Amino acid sequence: MQKEKRNCPPQNLRKRAIGSGITAASANMRNHKVLVALLLVVATVQYVSATRNFQNIPGVDGYNFGGQDGGRNFPGGGHLPRPRNFFGRQNMLHHLNQFSDANNVPQQGNTAGGLREGFYSTTCPNVETIVRDTVRKHYNNDPTIAAGILRLFFHDCFVRGCDASLLLDKTPSGELPEKLAFANGFTLHGEVVIDATKSAVEAACPGIVSCADILSFATRDVAVLAGLQNFPMVAGRRDGTVSLASDVSVLPDPISSVAKMAESFNKKGFSLAELVILSGAHSIGGAHCFAFTNRLYNTTDPTLDANLANELKNTCPMKPPGSDVTKDAKVDFDPASPLMLDVSYYTQVLKGRGLLTSDHALMMDPRSRTIVSRLAADPEKWKRSFSLALIKLSKLDVLVGTQGQIRQQCREVNI
Repeated sequence: MQKEKRNCPPQNLRKRAIGSGITAASANMRNHKVLVALLLVVATVQYVSATRNFQNIPGVDGYNFGGQDGGRNFPGGGHLPRPRNFFGRQNMLHHLNQFSDANNVPQQGNTAGGLREGFYSTTCPNVETIVRDTVRKHYNNDPTIAAGILRLFFHDCFVRGCDASLLLDKTPSGELPEKLAFANGFTLHGEVVIDATKSAVEAACPGIVSCADILSFATRDVAVLAGLQNFPMVAGRRDGTVSLASDVSVLPDPISSVAKMAESFNKKGFSLAELVILSGAHSIGGAHCFAFTNRLYNTTDPTLDANLANELKNTCPMKPPGSDVTKDAKVDFDPASPLMLDVSYYTQVLKGRGLLTSDHALMMDPRSRTIVSRLAADPEKWKRSFSLALIKLSKLDVLVGTQGQIRQQCREVNI
């Protein structure tokens, strides 16, 4: 029986068709690889864009306030080239906005120097809730602890890194600890909140969570209570065992010029913009009379708002040398909204009503005044920028891994 002939293409045509199919598949594969490569490039550009916000940003008109540590403590720090006018007058707002973009807040799983979000997810999963609830309880009774804890955090991190060394009452060496330095002493506020929080955390997870991490979580929480949006805080810090009052001299003092403050911040890897942004912490809290009477007596600072000068003289009359400054009155940095983290502080500074010499200096220096003006005009940008600056500060010179210890109590080193 004769087989039915099928309508099939000749053999050579079938081969060409198969070859064409292979060629098309190869082309598709190449296109796919090109697409993947392009996506990787885009992802890399986005990553660089995000991480450069934690780098050192040159100052206005090319005046470089970038750090000198090569970015060791911060992701992406100190290695990317930028144009000389990166932070020039024409590009000021654009790059300040890049720095403060909410999308640049580190996401879950990001690490820096051994720190990461969710560090205690398995060892003490409720730690952030415990800290938040304890801090909120104290804040409801005394909202001024927000300014106190922010100050504890800055004074701790800026001196020996974020290692809770400021919280130590004494150290094994017997030397005068940081908290007894003149810049701290009786002006510290909020330690009892950290003590209570540490006790609550120890009851749930003994020997697991460092005082340095508790202070970092508490700082984030009081900032939120005072007006910021919630933001993630990395953890994994260990506690230091050294605390020296002599080290506190690195802190900028109340009579510092912008140049002097910028030098101090520069050495820690912070830009002029970040200096001005972090100065916004003075939108809450206040200062005792001795910190600003240099502007009132013997000659009144002519650049100080006249009405404010009269108010301050009534609150802080001249005292003889050697008077007990612990009894000085305390004056709000920002009387318009003394309990809220907002840009009202910058508005006051622009009006010549900055309380400290260092506050007023931000308006007098043309480089910082431009930044102050930009921040005052965009409240939400400042809030996001301030959150980012706190995150960066929290990563400064941290102890991680097996360094330091996990203190049983925040006021003393483990024996």
